Amino acid sequence: MTRDQILRIVDRKAVAHPTEGLELIETHASWVLLGDTYVYKVKKPLRFSFLDFSTLEKRQTSCELEVVLNHRLAPEMYLGVLPVFEGKDQVQIGGEGSRIVDYAVWMHRMDEQRQMDLLVAQDRVSGQVMEELAKVLAQFHLEANKVLNSETWEDLYEEFEDISGVRPFLESTYGVQTGALILEINQWVYDFLHKVEQRIEERKQKGFVVDGHGDLHCRNIFLLDRPVIFDCIEFNESFRTLDMLNEVAFLCMDLERFGRTDLARIFINQYQVLAGVFENETDQQLFLYYKMYRANVRIKVHCLHQLEGTGTSKENKQELDLIGRYLELFKDYYFELRGEVGKVDRD
Repeated sequence: MTRDQILRIVDRKAVAHPTEGLELIETHASWVLLGDTYVYKVKKPLRFSFLDFSTLEKRQTSCELEVVLNHRLAPEMYLGVLPVFEGKDQVQIGGEGSRIVDYAVWMHRMDEQRQMDLLVAQDRVSGQVMEELAKVLAQFHLEANKVLNSETWEDLYEEFEDISGVRPFLESTYGVQTGALILEINQWVYDFLHKVEQRIEERKQKGFVVDGHGDLHCRNIFLLDRPVIFDCIEFNESFRTLDMLNEVAFLCMDLERFGRTDLARIFINQYQVLAGVFENETDQQLFLYYKMYRANVRIKVHCLHQLEGTGTSKENKQELDLIGRYLELFKDYYFELRGEVGKVDRD
């Protein structure tokens, strides 16, 4: 499938269901077509170290898996997989045709105004809503498949240390002190993860590592009568095989990025009541570490986008502001974690 073919579909509104309009949103890995009632997502024919959509068969498999996995938390949203046909003078999603050139995930279009990131920014999310979200996630995690063989402490460190790849950009943009702090934090995290290796392994045996969502931030949640959590990671099993603390740390970090520590606290307190993920002081430290790791990843992702140089001046400014906010959180979590580890050591 090519971008030109996608544009032909958009231009002719050549989708399986009647629609007045058809809007194209392009991500790094997909083309997403928004109709009046339905959404169609076509995966780009790409291959990276962490993702392989390079063949028609692999894209079909990935589409089918995306529907199955997202049915766990958003069954009303994910409807199925449709073939994409190409004929003599037409490319179309669904319907009938002789030659299948691709596949599309077929979804109900939800009310974008109910996306959680927008509502948090508008101060329209209550503590009661956060408690309801905690119930949904706790039930999901407690029922999810448990995984005994997953990341070791060395694997966790390798993922964390990968931020070194954007250290030159951070240094040139935010100062040499920031670059030096990245090196300091990386070394400290190595020592920390090595120190808590036994607890990381114990948590696997206790069933705290699950086949989860993998990308749990505010933009992937619709706050409807019952929260709808969508767009879980299907393309790389290791990305969604994680400690429950790691999963919820992403959401809490994202809320704190908005300055809503209060909402994060309400959520995690209710989640703890239902899921019991904190058993000792080391678990509290791991939760802080996972929040720092999630800030680390967001810094890296946005830095890489800046290095691509494809944004407008306005977009670049917004993204630099966002990197700055994630850096603040990253540093705050580090100093808080150092203090907590030191405090426990002295007791």
